[in-house]
Amino acid sequence: MILKYTSGYHQMAEKLLYLISPSSILIKIVFLLLLFIVLGSQSRLSSHEIRPAIANIQIKSEEVLIKLELNLEIFLADINASAIKNTDLSTNSSDYDAYRAFAGNVLAKKFRDKSNKFINMVTVESNAQPLALNLIKVKVRNSSDLSLPRYSLLTFSAELQDDSDTIRISWEPKLGPLIVRQVASDTIAKDKLYTGYLKPGQKSGPIGRLGSKSITVASTVLTYIELGITHIVPKGLDHILFVLGLFLFSHKLSKLAWQVTLFTFAHTVTLALASLNIIHVSAGIVEPLIALSICYVAIENIFRVQLGPSRLIVIFIFGLLHGLGFASVLNEIGLSQGQFITSLIAFNVGVEIGQLGIILLAYIGIASWFGNSIYYRSVIQIPGSIIIALFGGWWFVERVIMLM
Repeated sequence: MILKYTSGYHQMAEKLLYLISPSSILIKIVFLLLLFIVLGSQSRLSSHEIRPAIANIQIKSEEVLIKLELNLEIFLADINASAIKNTDLSTNSSDYDAYRAFAGNVLAKKFRDKSNKFINMVTVESNAQPLALNLIKVKVRNSSDLSLPRYSLLTFSAELQDDSDTIRISWEPKLGPLIVRQVASDTIAKDKLYTGYLKPGQKSGPIGRLGSKSITVASTVLTYIELGITHIVPKGLDHILFVLGLFLFSHKLSKLAWQVTLFTFAHTVTLALASLNIIHVSAGIVEPLIALSICYVAIENIFRVQLGPSRLIVIFIFGLLHGLGFASVLNEIGLSQGQFITSLIAFNVGVEIGQLGIILLAYIGIASWFGNSIYYRSVIQIPGSIIIALFGGWWFVERVIMLM
């Protein structure tokens, strides 16, 4: 009975492909344009993506210094950063764009006018008692590219009592996620520095004068696996398209396994080397090349049929590039100094889970239905690769222009 139903589903899939595979060039062009427009809207959304703020904390003998790197426009426009992933989806997006257009000194003044409201949304406590925050400095840079988020620097101080051994920090959920990093000092060993990724509204663990011991291995593993997954889904559209490019070349397990294994090994190598500061390549170079790699793999899908050594070598090289891209994310977040290797491995595991999830969904949604069809290459593989190539080319040009 199961075989009968399965056969019926495949017959339906075959008929569907037959219906959408006419020789009409116009239909194919319209199809490509529609998908290009849909994915294009995703590119715009990613340029307005809400990213975590970063709090660099230094505990001195009599005070604590907090340097916050954040998107001030989100706060000023009263956008709930815990409810959406990008500013374009907010009902206050026009207010955000208006604030984004202000010069740095103008935006700094507008923030100072509302600084008390912001301070009331941030909680720094010691011995379960809140500390009084003082705003010391507001630094907002000017930026000509209004399509990209602008990150400003706020410096706060708070007086500490002599018996204050640890502090905790949190802020209201609407301000979004927060990355907390303890700044090194002569009195703290590097393996005791606190590093944490806080979900909206979450309170940090104890951050001590002499370092922190409360970060468990399990907590670190779960945190960095989650960061690795979310870097692919939903934030890594460029990495998703690259993996789909590998999938579209061949959904046969043996060919797909060779490609994915080489890609995984390569990006693991450069992710580790870059995280250990053994190599460093500017993101301004890496990001356009990642876009170019997407374009290349997709174009090769159109003209290459057999999996050969040259494609595997190219995939390995591109994997090295993508590893540098992953490393730039980790450099921004910061690895747990006390559990450096653990957090590095956990992040990489999260990335792999995200990639395998994409491949699994592609297999269920595409290969299981249409993989054995005579129309697979003409209707699925080639059109899909063209769309991916268009996006890779678009991103390459966009990222090169940003460097000028």
